[in-house]
Amino acid sequence: MPVWEHSAAYAPESIEEVIAYARNDHLGFAIPYLWQNRQHEYRPDYPVRWRCPGAPTGELKVILEVKGRETEEDRQKYVAAERWVKAVNNKGDLGRWAFVVVRDPATVASQLRNLSTMH
Repeated sequence: MPVWEHSAAYAPESIEEVIAYARNDHLGFAIPYLWQNRQHEYRPDYPVRWRCPGAPTGELKVILEVKGRETEEDRQKYVAAERWVKAVNNKGDLGRWAFVVVRDPATVASQLRNLSTMH
């Protein structure tokens, strides 16, 4: 794990609105995506439960991706994640979800807090 990703890994611990989070390692959470005409699975870095008074249940589930340099394949993963979030939110019975890509570990808290104003 790169140093900047490692530092982002501990950021949620100091954020009051974080209910829970985990590194997506052996959790089985994967989002299918197509890349170069082949099916793949994208495993986002962290699922986060975020206290969000504006959400119907008072909670927002966030898919948090920490990324330095991006490739075209990464961007395709993000498209798939946004499509997945939209589908889950439209379904409605799994709570509200959001997807966030953090490119600077120092902005984890502010990017997550921005979600509270949108939901």
